[in-house]
Amino acid sequence: MYKIVVPTDFSKLSEYALDVALVIARKTNGAVFLLNVIGAMKNYSFGAMGGGDSDEYVSEEDRYVLELHRSNEKRLKQLITKHRHNDVPVYSFIEIDELGKGVNQFADRLHCDLVVMGTSGENTLTEYFEGNHTERVIRITHIPVLTIREALPSFDIKNIVFATDLKTVAKEGVDQIEKFATFFGATVHMVHVSNNDTDRVRKRMEAFAEEHETPHQVPELTINPLKGAKVEETILGFANQKNAEMIATINHGRKGLMHLLVGGMSEQLVRDSKVPVFTVHMDPY
Repeated sequence: MYKIVVPTDFSKLSEYALDVALVIARKTNGAVFLLNVIGAMKNYSFGAMGGGDSDEYVSEEDRYVLELHRSNEKRLKQLITKHRHNDVPVYSFIEIDELGKGVNQFADRLHCDLVVMGTSGENTLTEYFEGNHTERVIRITHIPVLTIREALPSFDIKNIVFATDLKTVAKEGVDQIEKFATFFGATVHMVHVSNNDTDRVRKRMEAFAEEHETPHQVPELTINPLKGAKVEETILGFANQKNAEMIATINHGRKGLMHLLVGGMSEQLVRDSKVPVFTVHMDPY
């Protein structure tokens, strides 16, 4: 069974993600796991007797989280009823944790295959350095994350733009992307942006495709070396030309200063792309 996690904060964006997840579940004979993550308070213990230096203070926090938990359980049931599809099983869960960690641990525990979540594409100065909620999930989750920017009433995929930096640590990522493409019978357009000689880049891309050949039978794989000063803008422009319904990329998981300098293509695409972005996280080494 293909298991899809949909984190929800009960916003419209998370409902857009739920609708897309239901379509994917129907295509894959899968199930949707609707997940609400409640951030634990500083002194939270969720114990009946409290704890810490002040039992009264901790008990107040426990009481607040418990009431929020009960309230969100009702809201999850209402959400499932609102978006119910008789042919797709939908289950609801609540985790008490930081969002990224909560989603990652939940997905690992239930052996899930995909996270689908909404994103606004907006970011503050703090988010520029730390990442917004969606980016934090992408950085640590061990399964692909599909981000949804707007309502997609008729979600279908015929063309996927796969943006690659041709790194060698990509075998599993390519496999995940092509596997997803087969669900929809979509053509995959591989692109690499550089200012190098186009013929040389094409040969590198062809060698990359051959080295990372997968058992998944995609209808067509095209090789597209692109020239452009700004990588993300060039990729988005090509996707627009192809009327692509999705962009796929591999995030090599860099952190800190290295992430700020060279590791941000996936996250920039998530912020700027109006079409869904499918990101596979992989460790850089």
